[in-house]
Amino acid sequence: MKRITTASLVIMCLLAVCTFDDLLSLHDIKADYVSASVFRHLGIPFPEALPPWTATSLEWASITVSYTLRTVLIAANLVLLSILHRKVRTLSDIETKQVLP
Repeated sequence: MKRITTASLVIMCLLAVCTFDDLLSLHDIKADYVSASVFRHLGIPFPEALPPWTATSLEWASITVSYTLRTVLIAANLVLLSILHRKVRTLSDIETKQVLP
């Protein structure tokens, strides 16, 4: 039971790291991302070539990996917590059935 609890806590820590990574990535995207729709909306002529960093491709990839990893970790944590819940419930049932002298 201790291993299951530890695994669940590790998963929660990894989820916190994913959340922090998303925050950093989205902050960079907010500051650096430039798209043609922004230029059209502002009525500014679209330049021929934008620097590659304005696409923020690394940040978008980081968010994609983070969301995929987050989905897998949440599913794994749900499985671990359901196993833990069954074990605790079984222990509780055993304790209530024991007759004290």
